[in-house]
Amino acid sequence: MDLLPFYRTSIKKTLDEDRAQILAGFQDILKRGARVGFRLVNYYKGLPLSYPATLVEVDRGLLEVDVHKQQAVALENNRVTFIKCDYFDSAMVAQAQNVNVRNMTASLRDFAFVQIMAESRNSLRLELEPQTDAEMRWQGTLTPGKAIELSLGGVSIRSLERCEIPERSEVALKVMVPNLLQGSVSKLETKATLVRISKEDGWDICRFCIVPDQQSEALISRFIFQRQVEIIRELKENS
Repeated sequence: MDLLPFYRTSIKKTLDEDRAQILAGFQDILKRGARVGFRLVNYYKGLPLSYPATLVEVDRGLLEVDVHKQQAVALENNRVTFIKCDYFDSAMVAQAQNVNVRNMTASLRDFAFVQIMAESRNSLRLELEPQTDAEMRWQGTLTPGKAIELSLGGVSIRSLERCEIPERSEVALKVMVPNLLQGSVSKLETKATLVRISKEDGWDICRFCIVPDQQSEALISRFIFQRQVEIIRELKENS
């Protein structure tokens, strides 16, 4: 998962100085045995996971932590995590390595201060697995794609052709939304505004803002509920 839409780096001095400050802060917490709130936040297939973690030691630029078993699964899936610690006045991002799901441990490195943009979202945005068919129509031109994320406020589509739609354009979307209980799909048709186009693995990823009508909202809400249940079940099975 591309986590760039989830956060924005907030450099206070320089990246290296910030990283040194963060490590020094964790060393100070451990040295004094201070009791401070410390938790990790991950977005597993779009579902936010926020659990307390335990600081173990700082060694050669690595922070060793004990983590919740479901958090360990998320860390193994995507080696990036956000950190919230009462000692610091900003959230942080870090790379995870040496993740051990069975022992519920991980090593964190490459720290940076960030603002977690995903926390300002009004609705939950979940990944579709498998991706479903989608179409983007603008000024009479139809561009095929695959829906990769969906929420009550937006949809992300991987364009199967070079996307020539200008950002901020109003587009007619057609997205196939799965009913996970019945193993079927329903067609969602809505107007949308293209917010941003980014490149991921050579594909154009088009992110849209939508304002669904009552019928579309019910369709999306059903998917979000079913998908949450599916992801939570997957986390439990893998942990």
